[in-house]
Amino acid sequence: MNGTMHFFNSLGLMALLAIFYGSLLRRRMSKALHKAVMGVLFGGAAAIAVLQPIYIGSGVLVDARNLIVGCACAFFGPLGASATLVITAIARIHAGGVGMPAGLASMVIAYLMGAVWERSVRSRLKGTFVSFLVLGAMISVSLLGTVLLPADLRMKLLTEVGLFSTGFNLLGAVILGSFIERERRHAARESRLSNEAKTDPLTGLLNRRSFQERYERQAQERNRTGSALLVVDLDHFKHVNDANGHDVGDIVLQSVGRLLSETVRQSDVVARIGGEEFVVFLPNTELGNARLLAERIRQNVQGAGVEVDGRQIRVTTSVGGHWHHGIVDLAVALKQADVALYRAKESGRNRVEFSPT
Repeated sequence: MNGTMHFFNSLGLMALLAIFYGSLLRRRMSKALHKAVMGVLFGGAAAIAVLQPIYIGSGVLVDARNLIVGCACAFFGPLGASATLVITAIARIHAGGVGMPAGLASMVIAYLMGAVWERSVRSRLKGTFVSFLVLGAMISVSLLGTVLLPADLRMKLLTEVGLFSTGFNLLGAVILGSFIERERRHAARESRLSNEAKTDPLTGLLNRRSFQERYERQAQERNRTGSALLVVDLDHFKHVNDANGHDVGDIVLQSVGRLLSETVRQSDVVARIGGEEFVVFLPNTELGNARLLAERIRQNVQGAGVEVDGRQIRVTTSVGGHWHHGIVDLAVALKQADVALYRAKESGRNRVEFSPT
């Protein structure tokens, strides 16, 4: 009965860990912080398991902590696993008893087995049912820690709960691993769908809607030097498509998109808002610097070229810019930049024009 209760309590702990894991995946935080938080949560769960053990003699405890420590190392790397190991070790030391050295040794073995699984098995078996069975079997190697127990207690532990412990590790690793893998797939899918909704599928740049959101957000930030909006339009791009085909035209657009991203500052925002039309938002920039960057974009596009099937395809671009102080509505800034772009095209193309300030 004690073993059955421990089994179900441990399953409940693992279910809670999986729920917390899925919740944290959907929050905006760095990978390192996410692993650290999960390490602390796993450590707390393992500490709770230490408080609800199967007792084998005086001071010899059998519980789910090795499974939790091993899985923490398997899924959260050294940072998360170390947090789990330290918290669990403190709980086991506090519990005391003759079995404490063996318990600590078994935790370290489980930690190492989780690390070996993460490095050698996970990439090969790709989060399959078999991979989690292997993880459970490897964590069960932690039973080697029983060599530190007195002979009579070691034999009692192995004969009474050794098989149960191994079966629990196998089943627990499959359940917890499957939960974690499922949550990862769901989070990756949600992230992919979110990115697809925000980006232009051809160039990978922001689309018009996402650009507007970024523009409005950054325009609200403190800005003493002013901001600029550039509209970058490829000259005679229809001729490129007609002469070479739309597939080649797509390659040219992708090349220009990469070039723009490489030319601007990290704080600048680049988007594709129409066929051959791109926009660049330059927050915290003086008029002179905005002109220099616009000219650099024009020169880089002109000099880059794209090689397709042994042919060198070159394009030029006209750039219209609008520089302003304070907060200006995107529609107003775009209209002013478009007016400047029209002047650039009327003046012969392959040039930069700014609207009057």
